Amino acid sequence: MVIPKLTGMFIRNDITTADESTDEKTCWGQDEYNRVCRDMANAGMTIVIPQIGVTYESKDKQVFYYKQKQFNSTDEATEQEYRQLEYCLQAAKRNGLAVYLPLQLCESLWFQAVYDKFQTESSLQFLKDSADFSIKLADEMYERFMPVFSGQILGWYQPFEIDNGNLYDMQALNAFIEHYLAPVTNHLRQLLPNGRIISSPLLYTNLTDPSKMDMAKWCTMWRNMFLRTELDTLMPQDGAGWESATSDNLASWYRPTREMIDECNVYLKKQGRSPRVAFWNNPECYSMTGSGTMDIRRLLQNMAAVDDYVDCHISFSVHSLIPMEPRFLSGQANNKVYYDAYCTAQKLGYIPSTDVRTPTVSRTIFDTNNIRFNITKTGDALGFIMFRTINGIREKLKEISTVEGVSDYVLIDYQVIPGVTATYDIVAFDAFQNRSVASTFDITFPESVADGVADRSKALEMVNQEAISTGIPVQTLTFAEQSEGFYFQDDKAYTDRLTQHESYEPWWENRDKYAIQEGIYKDENGMAHFRIDLSDVKTVKAIGISFMQDRNASVRVPLRVRTEIDGVEFYTAEQPSIRGIDFTQPVGGNNSHKAEELWFWGFNEGIEGRQIDIYIQLEYDVFLFTNELIIL
Repeated sequence: MVIPKLTGMFIRNDITTADESTDEKTCWGQDEYNRVCRDMANAGMTIVIPQIGVTYESKDKQVFYYKQKQFNSTDEATEQEYRQLEYCLQAAKRNGLAVYLPLQLCESLWFQAVYDKFQTESSLQFLKDSADFSIKLADEMYERFMPVFSGQILGWYQPFEIDNGNLYDMQALNAFIEHYLAPVTNHLRQLLPNGRIISSPLLYTNLTDPSKMDMAKWCTMWRNMFLRTELDTLMPQDGAGWESATSDNLASWYRPTREMIDECNVYLKKQGRSPRVAFWNNPECYSMTGSGTMDIRRLLQNMAAVDDYVDCHISFSVHSLIPMEPRFLSGQANNKVYYDAYCTAQKLGYIPSTDVRTPTVSRTIFDTNNIRFNITKTGDALGFIMFRTINGIREKLKEISTVEGVSDYVLIDYQVIPGVTATYDIVAFDAFQNRSVASTFDITFPESVADGVADRSKALEMVNQEAISTGIPVQTLTFAEQSEGFYFQDDKAYTDRLTQHESYEPWWENRDKYAIQEGIYKDENGMAHFRIDLSDVKTVKAIGISFMQDRNASVRVPLRVRTEIDGVEFYTAEQPSIRGIDFTQPVGGNNSHKAEELWFWGFNEGIEGRQIDIYIQLEYDVFLFTNELIIL
């Protein structure tokens, strides 16, 4: 593999600034920008892009990252926030970096409008208001910064995150172009005739290659924007940090995109316009795996997969790669190690293989079906990974990072299938994802009253003892009134009878099956809550409730579930381990984001009661699909 290189990086202004009265974060000053830009330059980078010119929350509330003159009545920035763009430009000038000036980011309003496909009066007005704001903003930044930083400013960055879905609708695309993109980019071109105008859209591949129809829609969308506006630089966020894409499928998206851009330039030249459309890549260097920063092997492999098709790589963002002082919580603790590893790979021209020492590990089973691994760091490991094998299927479950000066760590696998036999491997890794030999444990979990009941191939009434079971096809508890066996009373969801279990279907495959509601019902304590009436006093020894985890459909399991019987706490079950992806292996099958059912079990010696309350603490405000409930 030829080692590709980063040409530049983004800086997130909303991370560099914070309330100075808190102890949690400290605002960046000129020195911090100088250090970050110096390290970028030392690593061979030439471009820095501050991501946000203005954080736009509403027409009446914004935070400006420069000292503006014409928006005083709505600007809520602090003195430190006002200085961020100037700090960045000063540091760029000092270190010989080019800068692209950012327009406003109004994230929640943008996504609300784009999901409406700009078909409502309010979303259309949002586009028009945004265009007016962007033009005024660009005029003011040009007047403020060009006299001093003309040698650094090479163009503009438009922060609205277009994605590969919502603007495929031609009516929505036409509205976006007519009411925002065309007037704004035409004005930006007048200000900087030779400057680039950049868009960095979201790319959701869902870890699969695109169909011909996918690519036709994607390319048609961008062809319209390039030929009908002055936008001239496409820089997709590669989705690797968010784990919606991998080096296995990125080229299948980027190759046709390159061909489309080349065709656009031919057409523009024939029309007497400048054939200046460029194709850049935004390789995300953050990681959702638990390490915070993507390992350098994976980052470089993602870049290499598309390197033949793009003109350069500008990564999001410095906060996951460039060294920062510990007092800036916007920086990752291990950034320096990852930065040094990136520089080493650039210098060597290859990714080095190194020995990583095996960690010292002990284990403890607790509360019937949970296991804790106590890990002692040995050597220079940057983190640890837990793998679990059941019935021959090996899955990556959890990953944690080490912290300088700390030697002891814990990994817990909650909610293992009751009574199962599993093999666990705990490995250490370094910044290149070189891995140690595993510490391995073969574990058989103790018998319980719930052994086997989650296996639907078995007749439930034949397992251990009489069980009460209900299938609950509910996608967030706000849907209870549309689901058989549920009803609402006093803002709570109740069920007083059993229902037929139904198989999970993603909501986008069968929208008629679900009444999709935007809100998720929570009680005054922020918990989703429903109540089961057993019709008579019974002795309960175990309660299990399962949820679907379908990351690609924004269906997530809860963070924890607490159960009570007649007001007495029965058990609190923590979130089960969710299958991750081992990016050192081919992505697909069990090594991917598959929809799966995960169980939350609670065990007790036996509590008598009739009324069971189930309190569900959500981790994300996304869809919750409650799949089945078993009471033993």
